[in-house]
Amino acid sequence: MSFLETSLELFQQRYSPELGPEQYAKHTGVDRNGNSMSGALLWAKAETQRIRNALDTGTTNMVDAEIKLAQDLRQRVRDYVQWYRRDERSRKGVSVLEYGPGTVRAFQQKTLPLVTDLRGEASRCVLVDRSNEFLGAIAESASAFGSRIDFIRDDIFSGRRYFFDDEAAFVVMFGRTFGNLAACICDTPPTEVVVQALKKISSCAKRCWVAISIGSDLRKDAAKAYYEAHPEFQLNVFYRMKAELPVDGNFDPEVFEYEADIRGDDEFLQVVHTAVVKRNSSFCLKGGNIRLLRGDRLHLKNSFSFSRAFFEQCAHLAGLASIDVISDNAGSDIHVLEKAT
Repeated sequence: MSFLETSLELFQQRYSPELGPEQYAKHTGVDRNGNSMSGALLWAKAETQRIRNALDTGTTNMVDAEIKLAQDLRQRVRDYVQWYRRDERSRKGVSVLEYGPGTVRAFQQKTLPLVTDLRGEASRCVLVDRSNEFLGAIAESASAFGSRIDFIRDDIFSGRRYFFDDEAAFVVMFGRTFGNLAACICDTPPTEVVVQALKKISSCAKRCWVAISIGSDLRKDAAKAYYEAHPEFQLNVFYRMKAELPVDGNFDPEVFEYEADIRGDDEFLQVVHTAVVKRNSSFCLKGGNIRLLRGDRLHLKNSFSFSRAFFEQCAHLAGLASIDVISDNAGSDIHVLEKAT
C-alpha cells in the first residue's frame, strides 16, 4: 500500500500493519520549531544515543550485542549448512537471503561476512525490504562489497519463493525484525501468528536454513523504558503526513503522544506502540473527514519478544527443526532453524 493508503487505514481502523516500515523513511516533516522529524534521522539519533548510554553505564547495547551474536553465528554457520551435494556446495557456494537488512552499517557488520564466507561461483545475496531508503543506501555501496546482490522491495512476510530447488540457501533476519509481526493486541501467546510467519519466511526455498534474531527479555518495565526514551521516532509518521499527504490545516501532529503499551506473560512480551490522542481533533484527509477523540489510541506497530521454549515450539509447528540458539544471556538471541525437504 502507499503511505496515503496506510495512513487512511490507521485513522479508520485504528491499526495499520503496514505502518511500521514507514517510520524509517527520510522526509521533510518538521515540528513547530522547524526541527527535522525525518524518520531516518531520528532513528540514527536514537541508535547513537543508545550506544552512548551503554558506554556510560558499562552495559551492552542491543546493536553491538547483535553484532557479536552475528560474529558467533559466522564461526558456526558451516556446521549448519550441510548441502546434499558437498562437492557442488564447495564450487557453487551458498546463497544468502536477508529479510530487512536495515542500514549499511548493519549489513556490513552482520550479513556481509556471512555472504563472503559462503560465496561460490553461482551463489548470490538477496536483500528483501519494504524500505526504499535502506535498500537504496546499500545499493549505492554495492560495488565495494565484491558480491552479487539482488535488491527486492517486498513484504518480508509475503511467502514468495526466491530460490531454485537445487540452490542452497541460508536465510537471516537480524535487527529483531521478526518481532515486528503484524498482530492484534495479544493477551495470550500469539502462537498462530508466529507459526504462520515462520512458514512464510521459510517458503523462500525448497530447502533452507534460517537464522532469526529475536528479543528474549520479557521484563515489562525494561521494555517500556527502552522504547519511551525516543517517542519522537515513534511519532515521526504524523509529521510526514503533514508534509506529504493531502491534509487540511486542521491536522496537527502535536495532538499525538507516544505510549509503549506492554502485554505478555512468561512466554511472550508484546510492545504495542501506541499514539494516544491528547485532545479532540477533526481534519480532512484526501477529501474524507477524520474525527479523533481525546483518549483514542492508534496502534502503530508491534515489538515482540519470546521465550526460548515458546519460539522453539512454534518452529516445530511450522515444520522447522531447531538446531542451535546463540544467546548473549542479556535479552538477545539468534535461533537457527532447518527446513527439510
